[in-house]
Amino acid sequence: MALIELKKISKEYSGKKVLDTVSLKIEPGEMKVIMGPSGCGKTTLLRCLVRLENPDYGN
Repeated sequence: MALIELKKISKEYSGKKVLDTVSLKIEPGEMKVIMGPSGCGKTTLLRCLVRLENPDYGN
């Protein structure tokens, strides 16, 4: 059973898609690294994960 799971989430700001059908599954005891260039959606992904923002699509 997954501790954390995001299924095909997408998020847009002013018509610019910053997350496009992203899925993430973290099992108990696992660690993940989220990395990428500036502006690629890392912070938006984390904000959706902790429910500070709602994704436009997915759950």
